[in-house]
Amino acid sequence: MIPGKDYVGLGVGAVIVREGRVLMLLRSDACRNNRGLWTIPGGMVEVSEGLEDAVRREVMEETGLRVLSVAFLSVSDRVFDGEHWVSILYRCETEGEPANTEPEKHRQIAWRGLDDLPTGITLPSRDAIDAYRMTRGL
Repeated sequence: MIPGKDYVGLGVGAVIVREGRVLMLLRSDACRNNRGLWTIPGGMVEVSEGLEDAVRREVMEETGLRVLSVAFLSVSDRVFDGEHWVSILYRCETEGEPANTEPEKHRQIAWRGLDDLPTGITLPSRDAIDAYRMTRGL
């Protein structure tokens, strides 16, 4: 059974903003979906894993950042690349400097200005950034 294909997949995403810039990763061709698109850190929730634990784990795995606090932003319910995913999206405060700790999955990691986002952003990431903007009145 394949999450997203055989049943609805459950994921988490982290909006990490510093000095008006959001941390984003460029997905590689090795990813099973959303290849070549920019994304916020995040991924699939494991069985018996709490949602906040999942977002903390995914941020650490993908960027090496330690999450200090987690605040709920929104839920994204999207179908893309023939898959159906529900993503729980959070605003996360982190410490440390980010690194591309999964170069096989991400071609690049970058801070992108909220007013200068790249084209080609995953739908859940777009939903997360839009929710962040709404909470900040942007």
